[in-house]
Amino acid sequence: MNVAVTDPDYKHSLGIVRALGKIGIKPFLLTHKTGSLCSYSKYSSKEIIIPPNYTKKELIETLKKYNIELIILVGTNSFRKIVPWKDELKKQGINIISVDINTLNIALSKKETYFLAKKIGVPVPKTFFISKFDDLNSVENSISYPCVIKGVYEAGRNIVDYVYSKKELKEKYLKICKKYNFQEGKNLPMIQEYIKGFGCGFFAVYNNGECLLTFQHKRIREWPVTGGASTCAESFKHNLVEKYGKMLLDELKWHGVAMVEFKMTKEGIPILMEINPKFWGSLDLALEAGVNFPKALIDIHLGKKIKYNSSYKYPFRYHWPLHGDILHAIANPKNLLSVIKDCLDPRVKSNIWFNDFKPTIKMFQYFAKQLVKYILERG
Repeated sequence: MNVAVTDPDYKHSLGIVRALGKIGIKPFLLTHKTGSLCSYSKYSSKEIIIPPNYTKKELIETLKKYNIELIILVGTNSFRKIVPWKDELKKQGINIISVDINTLNIALSKKETYFLAKKIGVPVPKTFFISKFDDLNSVENSISYPCVIKGVYEAGRNIVDYVYSKKELKEKYLKICKKYNFQEGKNLPMIQEYIKGFGCGFFAVYNNGECLLTFQHKRIREWPVTGGASTCAESFKHNLVEKYGKMLLDELKWHGVAMVEFKMTKEGIPILMEINPKFWGSLDLALEAGVNFPKALIDIHLGKKIKYNSSYKYPFRYHWPLHGDILHAIANPKNLLSVIKDCLDPRVKSNIWFNDFKPTIKMFQYFAKQLVKYILERG
């Protein structure tokens, strides 16, 4: 069967490509330009070039040309653009394992997600959603400090800043709005209490409301160090993380993959941060721990029965040296020894594969650009 994977420059797209390649499916890569990260992998097939602003007709014609019967969506923008065409693609023999656009939009909106969570009894942080800048006057007296400014919607960028005093709130809030061109209205950034604790996540694949496979991880290191993507993570198990994650996805009658992200307090209570309604950046950890989410999508597409499974290697550590972990060590020297130890420990795996080494060339180019950017920003 012919499968296409979107967003082939993402590190977790490489994880998907490798996972499928190892079971005999070499996926095509749907991309806007040649030379993507995944194209360097021996497990990938041909790059399919499509313009950035492609239409539904162009997408269907392009996919039919290569006899694609399943698209595995990776990035948020790919989901937002292609999921509304899901039914029409299906009529053309092209499948997507995803919820409909209305359900997707609930998950993409932290406001809608928190409303749902409160309704069913999943803990959420104290959060203020404002529609005009004057609302900051009342929020500054109602929120505790430090607090966090975040975007309401995931937009392929990490919109976040930390506020340590009442004086900083309006200044930093207006600065973020100016930087990202937010206007007064319903999509202004939210203001949220800061939850002390470590990040953890519940991952699952569903088939029309039925939970099939699950996995959990906790963050060890991230980049940027103030709050970004995982650069080192461990497999993890916690009953409440599974309970709350499943409650949300069951309520949404989920279909496909999803990550539910929490902050774990010192009291052992997971507080909901967001639903990530797609493949997540730390997918490699789940794959190496024995949970093959991409294969599950193939099985769903083929109508194969998947028995519910929540077993995996635990605890098990994975890191991404050239996707932020070395930068984490440079920016946070107290963790330098830990990063070096993980690089040398054969029990700790990474996405640098010696039997599929060519993508490392592309990863090193990415690392070099990020390092230069970091140095320039530091002055």
